[in-house]
Amino acid sequence: MMLSEFVERTGFEPMPAEYAKIEEAYCGFNGDKDAFCKAFVAGDGEKKIYQARAAEIDRLNGKILEMDKTFQQSSAEYERRLAVLRAELDKELEWKPYEFNQNIPQAEYAELAKCVDSGSARYMTDDEALDWVCREFGFDRSQVTILHEIDEQEINRHNYCRSSGRKIDRRPVYCATDYHYIRFNAGGGAWQWEVWNGQIRPFYD
Repeated sequence: MMLSEFVERTGFEPMPAEYAKIEEAYCGFNGDKDAFCKAFVAGDGEKKIYQARAAEIDRLNGKILEMDKTFQQSSAEYERRLAVLRAELDKELEWKPYEFNQNIPQAEYAELAKCVDSGSARYMTDDEALDWVCREFGFDRSQVTILHEIDEQEINRHNYCRSSGRKIDRRPVYCATDYHYIRFNAGGGAWQWEVWNGQIRPFYD
């Protein structure tokens, strides 16, 4: 019996794998194609196939969930082991805080910032800092970004440097015309600067 003949008699179009099983059942059926198709309809053959489809979908979904759970467990274990190895490597390399000697030391900035608590200095607003930078050094205001933090740096026993991922406070502070600090970038970040006591200096990181 051809697939088109089956569809015409039952009104149901099975998928190729399903029709292969129908053909197998037809070959073992004691009757002609008309009788077989009537028996298929009378026996809720279409409903049974849909039920079989649903069962197969449930089986596959279960398999996917099982595989996903196994993958997540494996990934979690991999990340755990990787974190342990990284921690061991960091310990071996003896990472410690580091400052580039071309930059203003954090200790000197901290001394200036202490003046804010005593009331002899204040944190500048971004607009005030922008005005100062552009007035004193001729920068285009639209190209300047005032920064409030810098990246903490670390160095290991082989003298390799990296960013620790932690931030250090470097808000602009004004105490006097000869005692202040501003950290800023210009040109979309292409140029990094810091102003210390009226002098502009490149900032290195």
